[in-house]
Amino acid sequence: MGRIRQIVCLLLSVSLLVPASAVHAFGAVSSQSYVLPADAVHDGDLAVNASTVTIEGTVDGDLYVFAENVQVNGRVTGDVLSFAAATRIGGTVEGDVRAFTQNLSISGRVERNVTAGSSHIVLEQSGQVGGSLLMFTPHADLYGKVAREANGKANTLRITGEIGEGISLLHCGSLRIDAPAVIGGDLVYSSPQRAVIGSGAVLKGRELYSPPAVNSDQNVFSYFPILLGLSSLLSTLLLWLAVRFLFPAGLSCIYSQLDRRPGQALAWGTGFVLGLPLLSLVLLVTVVGIPVAVTLLLAFLLLTWSAKVFVGSWIGIRLAERFRWRLSPLLAELLGVVALQCLLIIPFAGWLFALPVWMAFLGALAGAVRQANKTFLTP
Repeated sequence: MGRIRQIVCLLLSVSLLVPASAVHAFGAVSSQSYVLPADAVHDGDLAVNASTVTIEGTVDGDLYVFAENVQVNGRVTGDVLSFAAATRIGGTVEGDVRAFTQNLSISGRVERNVTAGSSHIVLEQSGQVGGSLLMFTPHADLYGKVAREANGKANTLRITGEIGEGISLLHCGSLRIDAPAVIGGDLVYSSPQRAVIGSGAVLKGRELYSPPAVNSDQNVFSYFPILLGLSSLLSTLLLWLAVRFLFPAGLSCIYSQLDRRPGQALAWGTGFVLGLPLLSLVLLVTVVGIPVAVTLLLAFLLLTWSAKVFVGSWIGIRLAERFRWRLSPLLAELLGVVALQCLLIIPFAGWLFALPVWMAFLGALAGAVRQANKTFLTP
């Protein structure tokens, strides 16, 4: 019954990042503050849930952080995924940086790409990005070097550094390029006003300016679906990390059911998807049944919201095995969850993907409960 208790606990508290000890093969830390000393090396991926996180040493793998303040002054050989109020990269990250943070500051070096959703992004003069920068932010100041492209959306953007292959902006309210800035390619942007290119700044490509086709209010509203999609993706990633780090046994149990009895899981799931809402509606017409109906509806909503994480993780693992991708299980799960979430947010067509996902998960969950009961009752 232990696996089932874990699943039930997850469904009741899945949106809470409850501190937990390490439960996965790689390192997982939960504390008030965490410091990796300068002379220390963490071998493998590291997940940290703390108020403040400071990396002075080396993480030989990927770094996943939930914190108020994150400071990476050492070295990370893999990727950095940060959900924080403030993220500062002062050391070296050999992979990608993906930051969903209030403030992002880079004064060190990121060998590959940076993807950031932030209120303020600062690439310091000493900061370097070896690949491209994709940003969605109200304010950005790029004083350092981006080896390839700088893309995305910013309300105000100031550049005094070097952009190797050009800039492409969906929208920019105010763009200023001052000396000694060097833009190695084209400057493509949409804005209510043309960019201010100061004396001494170098634009090696063309300036391709297009004014907004609609007024500012309509233009802001046009980005609402994008922001909604990013918010949905962020909440899905948070849910996936909570499941992966806190309830790996429950995840494995669902995998087992989907591997061994996929057809049976879909059959049971179809019954639940069709039957639970109808049963709730029938109970609503009776005074006595109202509390039960409300409970069933809430449980149904929570289960269907969680389904994409369990099924997406399973899809990612099986695709990696099928096509022999050389990915860590964690990265394979992440890719599966992200890919499935992207399908689910497609207008109208997303429901066509959502229904089989709900059916597969609810059926697998029913199978797990049934199997656990057999195991419990067997002497």
